[in-house]
Amino acid sequence: MFSWFGYFMKFEERIKIIADAGFDEAMISWEDEFEPWALKKEAFPEIVRSSGLGITNIHAPFIGYNDIWEATRLEIQPKLEVFKDYIRDCKRFDIPAMVMHTNDLDDFKPDLDKGKAFFSELADTAEKYGVDLAVENVSRQYLLDYLLGEIDAPHFGMCYDSSHDFLEIENSGRILKKYKYRIKALHLSDNDFQEDRHWIPREGNIPLDEVMQELLSVPTIETISYEVIANELWREREPIEFAGAVLKSLTINEQNELATAGVTLK
Repeated sequence: MFSWFGYFMKFEERIKIIADAGFDEAMISWEDEFEPWALKKEAFPEIVRSSGLGITNIHAPFIGYNDIWEATRLEIQPKLEVFKDYIRDCKRFDIPAMVMHTNDLDDFKPDLDKGKAFFSELADTAEKYGVDLAVENVSRQYLLDYLLGEIDAPHFGMCYDSSHDFLEIENSGRILKKYKYRIKALHLSDNDFQEDRHWIPREGNIPLDEVMQELLSVPTIETISYEVIANELWREREPIEFAGAVLKSLTINEQNELATAGVTLK
């Protein structure tokens, strides 16, 4: 379960909720927390592990992804080094994977060669340190499709986000079916096909039975993980109730199938 799930609490308290709800691991956002409770990101791994949880992956910050496809090599070099440092952080803190985006929501004119060069160099760094680089299917999924077709490296793959996938009718499971064997991370949640709601699975309209059927057909997928955010109604209830509902959301119909596939919920 992702470490930010909609309740304004200290990082330590959110992690404790995830652990107490029965999860095995947490995903964490790799950037310092500030007001009202300042905490450096380098403190996160110890807090998570002292709560009895493993760490599935880190999520890189949102720092102008469109530049990857537009800026010159000289202009983009500092940002490339920042992302390389995040991969090195994974190695340093024994975290198996890093999640990042392809682009921002703003309109832009991508230069495919520039994007390929940037992600190819990052993929080389991931190979060097033995860290999975999971690029998320955000908007303009053709860019991720392009990268997965161009970059063939063992540690380079996709973070599949079910909510993003079903916001555009032209997507709706296509990239999942095409590249499910390249999945390195999962962000499972639900929506109403209108906005990226991050609802608990089965609270919206996404055909998650079909999504799970695809995921469970891939023997290398060992972690089912959720990127969910409590809405206003849920925030009127206790966070442990919310986390518990998340944990149970995909076990009602898939419990036997998950057990058969050797998949645990994290």
